[in-house]
Amino acid sequence: MQLKADETRDVLDRVEREMTRLVRRAQHVTLHTDAPGQPLERSAYLILGLLNDRGPMRNTALAELLQLDGSTVSRHVAGLQRDGLVTREADPDDGRAAQVRLTPTGRRAVESTRRARRGALRELIGSWPPEDQQTLAVLLARLNAGLDDAYTQAHEKENAPA
Repeated sequence: MQLKADETRDVLDRVEREMTRLVRRAQHVTLHTDAPGQPLERSAYLILGLLNDRGPMRNTALAELLQLDGSTVSRHVAGLQRDGLVTREADPDDGRAAQVRLTPTGRRAVESTRRARRGALRELIGSWPPEDQQTLAVLLARLNAGLDDAYTQAHEKENAPA
């Protein structure tokens, strides 16, 4: 189905408004989730979640996966280390380098936050038909893949030789 120019503009306006509302409300719900134990802010959750899912890695790998500057990731990791959520250890592939590892406390914090977030999602979409839940998951994955591609292209342009 091909949309006319006016219809396309209307759809894009609607998507932009809905995404703005989604981000604002999702942040509010996430910040007010009753996760037992230490609540995780967004950046901590992202870093700890990667370490939980993928295992220990260097700051440079975290920065690449999160599409952030290395110094930003280093500052966040230092705070997580101070809070006892991660440790630094020698990289087994290169003893001169360090990798970041999740501590048991960090793992519990990730698990607790995930349970709370999934519970909030269950409340929001649990009454939807399973096909709608699946469609939402597929479309969000497609949107995120597009955002990843756009970031990669912009990053390559920034770093291209003049």
